[in-house]
Amino acid sequence: MSEFTHRERSLRDYLRVLARRKLVVLVAVVATVGAALGLSALQNPVYEAEAQMLVNTRPTETVFNDGTQSVGDPVRAVATEMKILESQPVAERVRANLGLSSPPPDVIGTVVDATDVVNVTVRSGDPTTARIVADAYVQAYIQIKQEGVVDSLRSASSELEKKVLELQGEIDALDKQVTAVPAAQQATTQGDLASQRRSLVDQQTVFKQRLDQLQVNAALATGSAQVVRHAAQPSSPVEPRPTRTAALAAVVGLLIGLGGALAIDHFDDSIRTEEDVERAVGLPVLAMVPVDPPPDARPIAISRGGDFAVETYKNLRASLQFLGLDFTLKVIQVTSPVSGEGKTTTASNLAVVFAAAGHRVILIDADLRKPRVHEVFSLPQSEGLTSVLLGEPYQPLVHTPVANLDVLTSGPQPPNPSEVVGGRQMRALVEALAADYDYVIVDSAPVLPVSDSVGLASLCDGVLLVAQAAKTSKRQASDSANLLARSQTPLLGVVLNRVESRSRPGSDYGYGTGTYGSSLPNEKPLKVGRRGTSRR
Repeated sequence: MSEFTHRERSLRDYLRVLARRKLVVLVAVVATVGAALGLSALQNPVYEAEAQMLVNTRPTETVFNDGTQSVGDPVRAVATEMKILESQPVAERVRANLGLSSPPPDVIGTVVDATDVVNVTVRSGDPTTARIVADAYVQAYIQIKQEGVVDSLRSASSELEKKVLELQGEIDALDKQVTAVPAAQQATTQGDLASQRRSLVDQQTVFKQRLDQLQVNAALATGSAQVVRHAAQPSSPVEPRPTRTAALAAVVGLLIGLGGALAIDHFDDSIRTEEDVERAVGLPVLAMVPVDPPPDARPIAISRGGDFAVETYKNLRASLQFLGLDFTLKVIQVTSPVSGEGKTTTASNLAVVFAAAGHRVILIDADLRKPRVHEVFSLPQSEGLTSVLLGEPYQPLVHTPVANLDVLTSGPQPPNPSEVVGGRQMRALVEALAADYDYVIVDSAPVLPVSDSVGLASLCDGVLLVAQAAKTSKRQASDSANLLARSQTPLLGVVLNRVESRSRPGSDYGYGTGTYGSSLPNEKPLKVGRRGTSRR
């Protein structure tokens, strides 16, 4: 059962990779098909004509030969004849017969099933040329085979003629001997000479008969080949075939795309899943926020309270509250490995959902490098955290339209942010705010580019690390966790932003779509001093 589950999960992982890298697969298929069709468009059309001829692999049957002699392997015999068909002498004969100034197109011979019939195939850019040349190859082959048979028969006839003449010479010599023998010896020698003469005449007669047979055979010889079917005029080219080419290219492109997608995903170091987070930093994923963008610059928990992402932030709030059962967790730092991963969005929405649950919350913008909290809540930045730390008599703490939520923006940017957020004044401020509020949410600078967050972490009860799916690398997350661990402050877990859309449990239950506190009156701002807080 576990092995089956493992295979099932592996298959799901592969399908998830392909869905994630579908653009790579699509580009590979489109590029391959496009290239194949482009090459097909540039290719000249090729036409194919095919004639058929019968090749007799048995001994030649003639008037005086019944063709019953034994023969070797017929398959090998037909293969030999196809090599003769494709040989240079046959091509030269075609060229001579057609009066061509250049060599004719090549010919290909193939056997039709298990017969002695041979397909004679010729390809050319002109359909008429393909048809004519295919028939010309058949005729040239038959001519050469016929000439070969006739030449062998004539050569044998010539040898027989010589033999007949030699025997005639011997007969004439015996006749002279008979006339030259004295009369007294004629009775004795005449019988012997007559016997020799009859033997020579019999041999001569046999050779003359064989000579007559060869002369008749030479006149009737066909070369053991004949036309079965003349070539027809081709109506459409065999190359290129755009449809077949496109189909094959699509298959090749799909294989290339699948391989490329898997290879890219294998070497991709970015975090995408909970398993990636746990392998990289050894921390649990407390929330996986979907991709859905908010309708405006405000936290989505304000602008679209019924959105699924808001439920995700509520689950994050519940997780943090459960963690707070084991140790004091009032001051929560929110940071990320690098900028642009959604830490300010996470801190803002987390502060809103804590306030919506009836907790008194203050959100501090301690990112003195690139502060954004004032933009999210549309607040002035002229006064803020740095103003309070410098002891200036300002009142930078602002109540928001969200009940129970106050915001302390960053204030003017100092020349030494690391020293400011990690100094004694910051510790005193955090302790004072923690005494006055249920939760203090601190939005801090990214961990890797600057050292601000590492120093600030020692002033907080826990650190929440924010990563963005498909952007934050495992190395970045691991390095950030290692740096934050030096502060001895607990790393609470990871919030994974911009996660690919998945099924949304409870989305059919019709959560409300109202906004938080949009009609609530603003409360009086707080005045924050170095030693604590007081209400005016």
